[in-house]
This record gives sequence, structure tokens and C-alpha cells, in this order.
Amino acid sequence: MITGRTALYGVVGHPVAHSRSPELQNAAFARLGVDAVYVALPVAPERIDEALRGAHALGFQGLNVTVPHKPRAASLCHALDPVAAAVGAVNTLRRTRDGWEGFNTDAPACRTLLEAAGVARGARALLVGAGGAARAAAWALLQLGTELRVAARREEAAAELCRELAAAVPGADAATADFEDLEAEADAAAVVVNGTSVGLPGHEGRLPPLRFRADQAVLDFVYGDTELARAARAAGARLVTGEQVLVRQGALAFTLWTGQPAPEADMARALEAREGAR
Repeated sequence: MITGRTALYGVVGHPVAHSRSPELQNAAFARLGVDAVYVALPVAPERIDEALRGAHALGFQGLNVTVPHKPRAASLCHALDPVAAAVGAVNTLRRTRDGWEGFNTDAPACRTLLEAAGVARGARALLVGAGGAARAAAWALLQLGTELRVAARREEAAAELCRELAAAVPGADAATADFEDLEAEADAAAVVVNGTSVGLPGHEGRLPPLRFRADQAVLDFVYGDTELARAARAAGARLVTGEQVLVRQGALAFTLWTGQPAPEADMARALEAREGAR
């Protein structure tokens, strides 16, 4: 039951109806007895500025930010944590008296998951995409000491990402790769990350068919039964799913908002229950 003391949280995106963050965060609030509710908030790109101002005026205590708002939201924060400042995108906002404080929990989530998947220093990494999620993955891959290659449909966006991240991460090895030759680039990589929206419900684009190997690590930001995830599983690659990224970054956001360790296992079970009911 929502009361006058119930804390409000949500996720802003376009589209956002597919988001599973509400069930994860509401499961965490319920598990720890936190009087809070988390909702999905559809916001068109041209209205993100007024939406964030409005959410602050309405008393929201925290927000997650998803496609396509992550870079723009960073510019609307009155303060950024060091990772968000380096990445140039935020996916988590925390209320302060003066406005929103911005964080990027995608980046550390990616780093820990890729490290657990066996990504080693010096490995060649291919990142597909140059948007908000891709920026977080690039930071993670550079922190792990990989030889990063970024391929995007807009080559100038990939080049800009490489320049900015190379400046933000000392000793970084980052360069663009040819999107038109994505299959060969993936063949040459030890780790492949999909940082695009391809595979998201309602997204009509497709990546070129990619072949994977059992000795590769593959991370897909998009959750669900994506074409890329199916190909990675079929090849026996070490797959990090979008669901794993979602749960890990959500757990980090929960702790930023509440100051409490997140019940990550309960969050994962809430997601599994949704999958089992489909």
C-alpha cells in the first residue's frame, strides 16, 4: 500500500514498457521492508529535460535512465560521480536538495561480470555501438586493460567515444573498427560486446551475422532471447546476458539509493519468475 511516506523511484526511457527494472527493484524493496515503489516512466527524447525536472519536483528519490537518455541525462545533473564523468553517460540518478546526482552503475557492473567471464589484460575486445550503454562497456573494457576496438554505424560516433575514453582512462588502447567488416572484427576478438539497442523489443535493426567461438567471452546488453545471445550459446562462448547486467547494475543502484546492501539473489529470482511465467 502506498502511503504519504512511500518513497518514489522509477526508470525513464523510450521505449520503456519492456523494462524489467520495476519487478527487480520492487522485489528488493519488499525483501528488506523498504517503504518504496518503483515505476516505469515513458519519456520521449525531446522531453527528457522537463521530465527530470518534473520528477524532482514531484519528490522522486531516485531514477534509472535507459535508452536513449543516458548521455543527455548526464548533462542535466548538478554533480557526477567519477565513473559517470569519465563515461559521459548516467543510468542512475539520486536526489539531492539542489537537483540530481548522476552515477553510472552499468560500467562497474560490466567490469565485474566480464572479469568473472575470464576477460584478461591485453585481450582484444570488440565493442559494437557508441551510445550510452556502449560508453559504459568501453570504460569497463579499458579498465580491464583490453585492446579495445569500437565499431558503430556512425564512424564519427565511434571515433569520438575512443577519443573521450582514451583521455579519461590513462594508458587506454582504443581505436575504431570497420562496421562494414564486423564479422572479421569479431573473429579477431577474444571478447565481443553488443552495446547497441539491436534485439530490443520494437527495434527493427539487425547486426551482421556473427560467428563465435568457445574461447570467446560475449556480453549482450539487451536482455531476452536475442539473435546474438543464441549464436553465442550455440558456439559455447562464455555469455554474459543482458539479464545479468540488469541485475548487477540494479543492485548497485539500490545501494546508492538506500545505503543498504542489495538482495541481489532476490532480484535475480524476480526476473527468473517473470521468465518462467512467459
